[in-house]
Amino acid sequence: MKALLLLAAFLLPLVALATDRAETDWNAVLALEAGPQNLEIHSREEARTVTLAHLYKQEAGLRNFLREHPGSLHVVDAQLRLARLLATRCDLTGKAAFYQAAQRLLNEALASAPEERRADVAFAQIALGMLRMPVPTDRDRDLLTGQMNAFQTHYPNDRRVASLIAEVATLFDDQPRRKQALLNQALAAARTPELRARIEDDLRRLALLGRPIELRGKTATGADFDLAQFRGKVSLVYFFASWSPPSLAGIAEVEYLRKTFAKETVAVIGVSLDPTPEVLDATLKVRAIPWPVLFDGKGWKSPLVRSLSINALPTLWVIDRQGKLRTLNAKTESEALVRELLKEP
Repeated sequence: MKALLLLAAFLLPLVALATDRAETDWNAVLALEAGPQNLEIHSREEARTVTLAHLYKQEAGLRNFLREHPGSLHVVDAQLRLARLLATRCDLTGKAAFYQAAQRLLNEALASAPEERRADVAFAQIALGMLRMPVPTDRDRDLLTGQMNAFQTHYPNDRRVASLIAEVATLFDDQPRRKQALLNQALAAARTPELRARIEDDLRRLALLGRPIELRGKTATGADFDLAQFRGKVSLVYFFASWSPPSLAGIAEVEYLRKTFAKETVAVIGVSLDPTPEVLDATLKVRAIPWPVLFDGKGWKSPLVRSLSINALPTLWVIDRQGKLRTLNAKTESEALVRELLKEP
């Protein structure tokens, strides 16, 4: 017995030392999430190079942690972070091998994760799948809906169920009835006032589809604006903000559409959620935006934005010649939709 007590006394400091080392290494991994520090970046290509280099450094840190501390409580978190990082590298490089590696990693994590963490891994698997569906096919959407239903069945009390269903609903903008059913399902599962408000917004916006849209206000130059003046044209309404990188990236697509079609047939209108006229003016100048942009400086609380139940940026609406909303958020199919609407009387 005395020998066992002596052995235990010897081993306890070693266990504590290993635990301390694991925590130190984990904190080093977390510190890398702050991104590259104190660097001056002068071009988009330089930014891409710096980003990829930092991602490689993060990947090395995560793989080293998983190799050195397989018994740590942080293993699942490390696996989830590594999978997300690999997906990002896939997006930046276009190399599908990174996405496939992320999938394999999550499959391994699901098989080995403790019961209380399996929901986190299963959720990450679905989120990864959605990232690879910018233009989902019917087969993609059916597959994702099946995964969503399986998640709700296996983890009915998970706090993310409602938000997952609401996110899947965003893939069904071209199927209003199915989208409405999913949103109602999400609303029934929602637990927080914030999420319920978002889903109710989505339902109100869905109800606008196929109906005439009223869009009036002051432009950034102080001029009065009324969408009714563009009846007879197909109108593109772009909701954006300077603080939203995807919004700024989407301006190029809107400009492409404007230049593709004759100004006599297609009109472009912007709705800015910027906080100040100075911020918006800078964006208008840098991006050389020639189309009218409605602005009231009230952001998400703008009466116009609230009346249209906009809750995500960027959002691109396509309105037909009669002034009716024809899509909730045109994406890559926007040019084809405009061409179809121009054929209508």
